[in-house]
Amino acid sequence: MRKLTALVAGMTLAMTALPAAAGVVITQKQHVTSGTNSRDSEQTISVQGNKQKMVTEKHTIITDLDVGKMYVLDPNAKSYFEIEFPPKGQMATMMAASTNAAMNFKKAGSSRDIAGFKCTDYNGGGHMMAGDYSVKECFSTTAPGAQEFAAFEKHMADKLKSASSTSANGEIPGGVPLALDSTMKMGKVNIPGMAPDQAAKINEMMAKRPPVTTSTVVEKIEAKKLADADFAIPADFTKKDLPGPGSMMMKPGGMKMAPPAGAPAAGASPAAH
Repeated sequence: MRKLTALVAGMTLAMTALPAAAGVVITQKQHVTSGTNSRDSEQTISVQGNKQKMVTEKHTIITDLDVGKMYVLDPNAKSYFEIEFPPKGQMATMMAASTNAAMNFKKAGSSRDIAGFKCTDYNGGGHMMAGDYSVKECFSTTAPGAQEFAAFEKHMADKLKSASSTSANGEIPGGVPLALDSTMKMGKVNIPGMAPDQAAKINEMMAKRPPVTTSTVVEKIEAKKLADADFAIPADFTKKDLPGPGSMMMKPGGMKMAPPAGAPAAGASPAAH
């Protein structure tokens, strides 16, 4: 009896000593250049369980895989619209194309120390809706919250795969990306549902644009317990209708709108990564 009591007491002590399930908060600096134009910005990505929140200068994007929704918030207008996740129809085609392009990684044979943590470089590239791109992304498996971040990205990618008829080209490296350097050469844009004349005008404009280079670096990453309220829509925000096809450019990539990590920005204005 004494041995059993001691065993129970020991198990109880061990369980209370275990840390509560925590999330990860990542602060990034991003520099985007296109010709003579450039822009610097900061963004924050929070992940806990099956929820992710990305905060940029203009928008906040909350993805909740449990309820199957993605919410795009405009803090200035105190409004938001929601997208079914995984999406269906034209939106599914758009996001699947970005996701598949983001999964073409190969080890680069180099490593770096960023924000105090070692990461391994991977090279990737391919074709997306906006054109051709090349990317080098540095993944860390030892940084705080690396497992939580990777688990969310994989769960998200799996949901997109299951909802799309397209097949993925590969897998996302494990861990959390600490740096991303990409170059996007604009090409012929193909957005499902967009009127031909509108697509022609956009393609004419894109053809004249210089390549877009994006550099994203993690400045701070920490594991911490996040409250449910951190992923909730403020009570004073008004719900708006979902914009029509082609009226917004979805941000591909893990440091960005929210398909899995890897793809660079689709334009010179980072939205969510």
